[in-house]
Amino acid sequence: MSQLFGSETTRKIWGEPENVLLIYAGAAAEFALNPENHWLFYTGKLPSDPLRRFQETLRYQQRLFFMPEEAVPQVARHIKDMHRQVEVKRSKEEGKTKISDRAYLQVFSMLIEYGIAGYEYLHLRKMTRDEKEEYFNDILSVSRMMEIQDFPPDYHQYLTQRTEMVVRELQINPRTWELLESYRRALGRFRYWSLLQFQARFIDPILSRRLGLKAGFLFGLIYRFYPLIRFQTLFKGLTTFFLEGKTRLALKELASRRSN
Repeated sequence: MSQLFGSETTRKIWGEPENVLLIYAGAAAEFALNPENHWLFYTGKLPSDPLRRFQETLRYQQRLFFMPEEAVPQVARHIKDMHRQVEVKRSKEEGKTKISDRAYLQVFSMLIEYGIAGYEYLHLRKMTRDEKEEYFNDILSVSRMMEIQDFPPDYHQYLTQRTEMVVRELQINPRTWELLESYRRALGRFRYWSLLQFQARFIDPILSRRLGLKAGFLFGLIYRFYPLIRFQTLFKGLTTFFLEGKTRLALKELASRRSN
């Protein structure tokens, strides 16, 4: 039997549907502050249909972290090749030549930060340094397969760069509010309000203030007590309310892959 790629820590993070949702709830906010989020608007996929984009990304992550180790490099190269095709097309049309390696690092940083934050929130415990380093090293391996240059070589140096990223790089930009509006259209008023309430507590406080997110008292009680009372029926009810059928199916498939 082939060995699966990566560590058990990584599969714990990505094999839990609730945690996957939390990763993308955090990333939805941080993408709005990413200085190269204009690439999302060139392809149009995320702004026009963010939930569908979520489904597609779920499937790629599922393949990466729950597949035989020897098959992962091909999938990683395929992901990079898809981005290169977009770069070539945009270069011909607009002269925008390349998604920078820094932009890739910023995206991988979302997966690292919110993967850890989500796990700690749901399980009411801090991950150990070893667990965090295991998860970081798996993301680092994927970045190398995708030929991303200047990725920090260890978790300690990554943390230094993450601090710099939050303080200086992730800022309000010309596409910030347009991207957030796409989520509002996709989710509707109440579901979008709930997303903002969650993000206000979940993302880095510096980024939360930058986006003007304000945490209300009532939602704060829900946020505090959910990890204490969470169970499958409750989660199923929440996903039925917040997510469309295809997205719920993608999460169900992810959970199934984890259990096999």
